Amino acid sequence: MSLLGEKFKEVMTSTIPIVLLVAFLAIFVLELPMDQILMFGLCVVMVIAGFTIFLSGVDWGIHPMGTSIGQEIPRRKSKMFMIVIVFMISFLVTVAEPDVTVFGSQVHSLFSSIDPTTLTYAIAIGVAAFLIVAAFRIIYKLSLKMLITIGYVAVILLVVTMDATGSTEFIGIALDSGGVTTGPVTVPILLALGIGICSMGHSKDSMDGFGMIGLASIGPVLAVLVLGLMSGGGSEEGITSTVAHNTIDFELMFTELKNSAISVAYALIPLMTFFVIFQRVFLKYSWTAVSVVLEGTAIAGVGIIIFLAGVYTGFMPIATSLGMKLGDMASDQWFMIVGLGFLMGFLVASAEPAVSILGDQVEESSGGVLSKKLIIAIISIGVAAFVAIGMAKLVFNINLAYIVVPGLILTLIVMWIGDKDMVGIAFDAGGVATGPMSVAILSSFYVGLSSSIYTGTQAVIYGFGLICLIALAPCLFLSLLGLYTKYKKSKEDDIYYG
Repeated sequence: MSLLGEKFKEVMTSTIPIVLLVAFLAIFVLELPMDQILMFGLCVVMVIAGFTIFLSGVDWGIHPMGTSIGQEIPRRKSKMFMIVIVFMISFLVTVAEPDVTVFGSQVHSLFSSIDPTTLTYAIAIGVAAFLIVAAFRIIYKLSLKMLITIGYVAVILLVVTMDATGSTEFIGIALDSGGVTTGPVTVPILLALGIGICSMGHSKDSMDGFGMIGLASIGPVLAVLVLGLMSGGGSEEGITSTVAHNTIDFELMFTELKNSAISVAYALIPLMTFFVIFQRVFLKYSWTAVSVVLEGTAIAGVGIIIFLAGVYTGFMPIATSLGMKLGDMASDQWFMIVGLGFLMGFLVASAEPAVSILGDQVEESSGGVLSKKLIIAIISIGVAAFVAIGMAKLVFNINLAYIVVPGLILTLIVMWIGDKDMVGIAFDAGGVATGPMSVAILSSFYVGLSSSIYTGTQAVIYGFGLICLIALAPCLFLSLLGLYTKYKKSKEDDIYYG
């Protein structure tokens, strides 16, 4: 019960600020009737309860399993073993990631020609491939700066190519995919794998453990961009009725519960099978020990079913409807939309549990030089600013590539001239800032706003890209902190050496 209580407090801190804001807007902007407000309240309870149960199950079963896998890799002293295990576990946990499931649903609701299963597998393959690169980076002491630069230069070239050829439908989707992959399932597994690989004795610097999440975020972007190029662009389909749906009722809730149970079962059964085989064959665990991991994973599955049903039934329709409602006032009240974006971005980022966890890790690894409060404050302000920029992009019809490409180039430049210890932290922060609530609420709000301002494929083109901006913000702002840190160190050295 202590674990449930701890996770309940964590989830409440994460969700209540943004829930109160959404509820306020639903009541006074959408003017929802009382029955709809009560249904939304029930969905809030489901989201909080489901996420609490899910995180408890993750800590019970998935976290220990990730740690065991990470510790077993160096014992085998086999690079082929590492490649196979890293690929399999990263692929399976990405398929099971709730953020990816929510994202796939959003993409399909706007663009029915994109199969959510194909999209999920492309994202998972991208994550798995780049995690292998991240593992070899630690083993062979490769430059993290160089790998990140090569990865994002490839992203920039593909984005520019697709923008020039008119295949712009996939750009926002691809860029967003990098942010949704690193959620509550994948992050702890990736961190455990990174710690295990570092323990192979190839690195003694605790700061070298950062960067695995940042590299994992590049893979899906490249994979989906390539998928877009291979498909030759999208169709001329417009917005489906699902996007405009704003009525929440028990029938919809039961439907979403059933659909979520089916999709979660498909995602978790292969992962649980892998856990059983790995524990019995490689770890030689007893069936009693195996059952503990399976129970925890099953509990996480039940929790995520409840969570997804609450998100699909209440949060996404209302957030989308809010965006559509405010989109009607975009031309006259653009400053209110941009300001609301800043507030929503700040609330989501400052309360995101994964951001808090990263802050703890940075403070511990840096010996207190970089405080948790400083890291959270910089990430929150950066996310708020970039969400506001994202809202302005919609209102003023700005091409996403004109924001992302210069933003990436600036980030890479600052990364190269800044403190090397901040590189992994900055790009890892880009992954952890995009949690379940930002995907469910901010992205749905953005889709609704886009569908109100634009029609047809234009709504698809402009309706994605916000998650990418949220992920880019911490990379840039923490890289700027690294530049400032390096400047301070040089000043201190000048004083010390006279």
